[in-house]
Amino acid sequence: MFDFAVSTRHEGGVPGRNDKGLVTYDRATKKDAFYFYKANWSDEPVLYITDRRFTDRTNAVTDVKIYSNARRVELLLNGKSQGYHSTATDGVFLWKNVRLNPGENQVTARAGRDGKELSDTCVWTLEQPQFPLPNPAGPQ
Repeated sequence: MFDFAVSTRHEGGVPGRNDKGLVTYDRATKKDAFYFYKANWSDEPVLYITDRRFTDRTNAVTDVKIYSNARRVELLLNGKSQGYHSTATDGVFLWKNVRLNPGENQVTARAGRDGKELSDTCVWTLEQPQFPLPNPAGPQ
């Protein structure tokens, strides 16, 4: 369930720690996998945007994965709908090739389950390129 200490482990960025738990060592952060299991094994309504701790992005085009036990989920990017998905595989809803804007991007998921409105939001920041992008029209 939790990351734990082990004297012989020296990988994963923290010496002496097995970091394969569903919750961090300090019990403060539930990892994405925690919500995957909750979406599949709990009757409690679940809606969770994955990769939320990976806030600084370098690729403008990305996939967005949401764990939920709702039947239908909507994805919004900066308030604009990216569409609904009504089919999930094991509680996983996936939007492919979503284009982020430079700067801050608000990623929101919405769904309903058992008469409850569900919403989850996180912010991803797309870094500005440090060099000029090529002009598609050619050199000027």
